[in-house]
Amino acid sequence: MAIELNRYVKRYTTLSSLIDTLENERIVLLDPSSWHDKNDVYFMELYREKCGANSVSALCFTKAAETYHHWKIFTQGMEGVCIEFEKAKLEQDLSLSAFAEHREINYCKIKDLQSDHFKSVNDLPYLKRIGFRDEGEWRIVAKSHDEVRPTMPIPISLSSISRIIINPWMPPSLVKNIRKTLKKIPKCNNIRIVHSRLINNEEWKNFGSSIAKRIFL
Repeated sequence: MAIELNRYVKRYTTLSSLIDTLENERIVLLDPSSWHDKNDVYFMELYREKCGANSVSALCFTKAAETYHHWKIFTQGMEGVCIEFEKAKLEQDLSLSAFAEHREINYCKIKDLQSDHFKSVNDLPYLKRIGFRDEGEWRIVAKSHDEVRPTMPIPISLSSISRIIINPWMPPSLVKNIRKTLKKIPKCNNIRIVHSRLINNEEWKNFGSSIAKRIFL
């Protein structure tokens, strides 16, 4: 299971962001100043200052399996989608960028920061408090020295996308229409598009029914 989870990284995002990725063959790193975790925002700003950069952008992914938490926290209800990438292929795309870096997040307790383990300013964008560890985050970070950039697009190959997952609240009829529309985008016909069954799985419910038939109160 650990090997399988290390093979993919997932980006929970909006349908409009997905369309931008597919049509323009890119991912867009964003300004972290609006993140909910203000400790994280502070560390990113420290990193920018110490590197002498005019701006720092980032994009967050997860290596974890699908959870209700990811859908509720990182997407916007029926507009939510998850783009699953093959990690090795995405890393190959990133290697062609002159300014993009990527690492897994290191989840720590405050006392861990007081040790000599973290000595480099380059650690700052990849440190979070241990209370966030269930996110299983993998992050792309890029800095700009020439100008302030609120966003930073990075080209990718669509072949790095292993599948697209539509949020579990979307009615099946809309999923069908969205799948049809997305597959009309150039180079997207062979991308696998599935509907999350996290909260409404027939196999799970059938198992419950079989238990109910066998058990007598």
